[in-house]
Amino acid sequence: MAALEKQDEVLIVNRRTGKALQCTGLDNGQVVVQAAPSGEDAQVWSVVKGKEGVKLMNKASGKVLDVMHGSTEAGAWVQTWEDVDGQSQVWKLARATATYKKIVNTLSGNVLDIVDMREDDGAPTQIWEDVEGLGQQWKLVELAEFARKGIQTRTHSAKSSEPDPAEAPAPKAPRTKKAAAQAAAPVEAPVKAPAKRGRKPKAEAAPKAEAPKAPAKRGRKPANKT
Repeated sequence: MAALEKQDEVLIVNRRTGKALQCTGLDNGQVVVQAAPSGEDAQVWSVVKGKEGVKLMNKASGKVLDVMHGSTEAGAWVQTWEDVDGQSQVWKLARATATYKKIVNTLSGNVLDIVDMREDDGAPTQIWEDVEGLGQQWKLVELAEFARKGIQTRTHSAKSSEPDPAEAPAPKAPRTKKAAAQAAAPVEAPVKAPAKRGRKPKAEAAPKAEAPKAPAKRGRKPANKT
């Protein structure tokens, strides 16, 4: 790669787990894992631009993000290695949402992912085919921003389909003054609380012949995760 341009230092945070990409050592061949964001040098990366893509250089080791043995197979682990201008060390940052990116290896076309969709600290990273998973989406958080605010990201379960609040559209303003007044008015609690499960409702002054209705459910059943 030629005409390299060093960018601001960032933490690279996984959307599903909320954990940061971390180097595990200073030598060549050290596995890259995820860990709780701390801002330590092992978690800080510089995005170095080139004509074919970017290199991600670790602050602690001075080495770049690479794929073990230059593999192109899905499931190959990711490591740090000295910059040798290898194609397996070149990545593209592809837009996933307004906030998150996919990190695509230019040699294989596979994306940066977490092994077995693990959520624990120390889980290794790999390349895998793009399946539009939340574990394949990453947020680049500038180090200066992290120092001020910490990580502002939502953790998702592996099968969750719930949208990220950061990606939700802003609510529309009411069209009329009456609608605006109704939207601003506090929601009143129901007059009668739902009957408790397992207890027969109290008889009315003039009981009806039909059996009493089943007590109201307390809430919606959560949607099945996909």
